[in-house]
Amino acid sequence: MMRVAVVTGAAQGIGRQVAQVLAQHGYALGLNDLYSPSETLAIAEKAGASALELVGDVSDESCVRNLADKVQTTWGRVDLLVNNAGISCIVPAELTSASQFRRVFEVNLLGPFLMAKAFGTMMLAQRSGSIVNIASIAGLVGIADRVAYNASKHGVIGMTRTLAAEWGGHGVRCNAICP
Repeated sequence: MMRVAVVTGAAQGIGRQVAQVLAQHGYALGLNDLYSPSETLAIAEKAGASALELVGDVSDESCVRNLADKVQTTWGRVDLLVNNAGISCIVPAELTSASQFRRVFEVNLLGPFLMAKAFGTMMLAQRSGSIVNIASIAGLVGIADRVAYNASKHGVIGMTRTLAAEWGGHGVRCNAICP
């Protein structure tokens, strides 16, 4: 049986590297980013992986539902979700605007929640799967000039713990990594 992974923020950095390793280990890949992750797609295909481009904003609920539908239609399952998409806002707290704070939360915390909800529902129906949320050391400690980012990553860790408690007994593992 083919294993299927979805990676957000797959166009560069950690997301691209995760996709490359998964492709080398035989996963079919749904590659998400705001813009075409074409270079990552080429890397995956060169490694022999079946890959699907999933362009869209993880903080948009209807977009996330469409991404999940595409994966369901293409492969009929999902085994792994890597919530990697994220943005930063390096601004002193007193200068951080509500709109800056809100956007960081939308991408870094709401996005992983929406992705976990959409793909976790598929995993729960399968009674198997794994969700890996890329948090940050900033989710464990305070780092100056990153109030929105730090708070969002603290939230990712809390959300991960909650999902693990809710879904672990139903075959869906949830973990966070804090680079």
